[in-house]
Amino acid sequence: MALMSTLKKAVSRFVKDETGLVTAEAVIAMPVLVWWYVGSFVFFDSYQARNTNLKAAYTIADMISRETGTVDAAYLEGLDDIFAYLTSASGSKPDIRVTLVRCTLSCNHNDNNRGLAMDWSYGTDQIPALTESDLSKYEDEIPVIPLGERIILLETYIEYTPAWDVGILNPTEFTRVIATRPRFVPQIPFEATSG
Repeated sequence: MALMSTLKKAVSRFVKDETGLVTAEAVIAMPVLVWWYVGSFVFFDSYQARNTNLKAAYTIADMISRETGTVDAAYLEGLDDIFAYLTSASGSKPDIRVTLVRCTLSCNHNDNNRGLAMDWSYGTDQIPALTESDLSKYEDEIPVIPLGERIILLETYIEYTPAWDVGILNPTEFTRVIATRPRFVPQIPFEATSG
């Protein structure tokens, strides 16, 4: 009976004793707080990378739209290097594809009857040039333009890998499609490199 009474008192003291609770709570809460802090950083970093990609894409599109002469592969590769610099891409190299598109039929409508043709297309590194058959996939991206007018279609591709894998974001590719008109000339010719 004395043993039972002693055991009962020991259990009662253990239940009433509050020393060490802060340590126990910290051990339980700290992993959640660290995960939340790192997850917030990863989420903000991905948003910043996406926003930087957007701004850099508009910058490159604006540079192309201001051209008044012929462009060539070296010029577009240089724009790809500028895009990589503006996005500060780490790890993988970003790519761009530039296509000059013109309207040939039913230009007043933004529907399936509109005729679009491609003057030229150039992709850097891993991105192949756009083909006439692929052009139909971009009809929603191309605004209504007058008959015979041309539009510059810029596509940017950049791979994003989160700095830490906290289970909220997977590696992804940010893509952007921007359509802009040439500013100073009706079209921008492309000179293929000979040799």
